[in-house]
Amino acid sequence: MELFIKRLGTSVEHLRCLDEVFRTHSPVYKQMEQNMLRELGTSIDKIGKELYAGGKQKGISAMNRQMILGDVIEYIFTGRAYYYAARSEENRKDFSVLVLYCVNQLLLLDTITIDPAIRRAYIEKLEEKIDPAILYEKAGDRELAAALKTSTVRIWETGWGIYDTFVDSLLPKTLGCPKELVVFLELIRLKKGLIIPLLLIQRLFGGGKKMAPPDFLVLKRNKEMFGIEVGYAKEGQSREFSLQTSIPTFAVDLKNHMHNRCPKCGANILYCDSVIKKYAKGTLWDELDENGRYRCGTECQNFNGTICTFANYYGKYRGPCFYGHQTVGDDRKDMHYHASCVIGDTYVFNGRDRPIREHIEDFFCQIPEIEDVSSI
Repeated sequence: MELFIKRLGTSVEHLRCLDEVFRTHSPVYKQMEQNMLRELGTSIDKIGKELYAGGKQKGISAMNRQMILGDVIEYIFTGRAYYYAARSEENRKDFSVLVLYCVNQLLLLDTITIDPAIRRAYIEKLEEKIDPAILYEKAGDRELAAALKTSTVRIWETGWGIYDTFVDSLLPKTLGCPKELVVFLELIRLKKGLIIPLLLIQRLFGGGKKMAPPDFLVLKRNKEMFGIEVGYAKEGQSREFSLQTSIPTFAVDLKNHMHNRCPKCGANILYCDSVIKKYAKGTLWDELDENGRYRCGTECQNFNGTICTFANYYGKYRGPCFYGHQTVGDDRKDMHYHASCVIGDTYVFNGRDRPIREHIEDFFCQIPEIEDVSSI
């Protein structure tokens, strides 16, 4: 991710140089700037907040920093890197590797919700680099940041609620972006048609009514067209789009509710290196077991003698969880855990403690896979 962020910064600096030179040496260019500012007045600041806004506030589009940061991330992949992917089959494989490793990185950014030390370092870095007047545009955020830098509270703990919206505003849709990028990869892999990503287009104009489009459009060879919406919480939005355009829209999501937060350590479960490499090569699907699961083998660089360090345990568990409870659930609910987190633990079975290690043959690594695609 570092290289791409640096390159984006260079593009911005290039544009800054161009703008500064012409404002200095071209009276007409400078006059156009002054005319624009005069005509738009305070609207120019509101438009500027669509490029960076210091906060998050429901119902006010100009305060959606997490959406703006997410759009920048998705622009890297669906707006530019996709050009590289389209040139050859080998490039497409590289693109898959790139996306899945960056998805892992995005999932790791969520660590600020459970790690007070890295959260404090992040907030201090933001304060060092960004004008506080912009960073804390939303009233009250400066005070929340100051309190959070000395707080040890973690997500889901009592006392987290007052910080939730603020912390969310600091991250680039760390749950939404990974899902959308994985769905993008899967639609390409499944060859359902020509994929048109609309992730950066939040509103469509025309016909006298603006509306939100689905995340993707798929064009079929038989001239059919349909929309794909990631997640099941936008039925109303999808219905309105279909009514206005006569284009059917389907909702999809990742299988097994991926990506999951391990209830014991609090960190998101990531994709294993072996899964990423085999997914890109197209061989992963030949190595799944009868239940459609990938069981990591000794060839994986993360295999530690018993399991891959990214392996999942899906089942019951009795023991402490990251947000302070002594037990997770009630010992009857199956949940996803890092296998390495719970391999030495137990759960209650028929009134007795049963070692989770006994289920080592059932451990698996999550794979990039979407459900509800059979009708597409």
